[in-house]
Amino acid sequence: MRNAIILFAHGSRDPLWRAPMEAVAARIAAHHPDRGVACAYLELCPPTLAEATDQLIAQGAASVTVVPMVLASGKH
Repeated sequence: MRNAIILFAHGSRDPLWRAPMEAVAARIAAHHPDRGVACAYLELCPPTLAEATDQLIAQGAASVTVVPMVLASGKH
């Protein structure tokens, strides 16, 4: 894997909130098996952006593109 993508979202304590982000990540991974894909969250759930980046680099990513995924309404 040379290139990777991180889908970066706000985060939530509700574990079901992550499902749409993870579904998008799974779809990208299925269509681009040569590209690393991970989700990362600003707060309230792991992994952080730094943790996701470190994981992809450890897996061999030379380039990481961060895609903001601010798609849900907040409750605060």
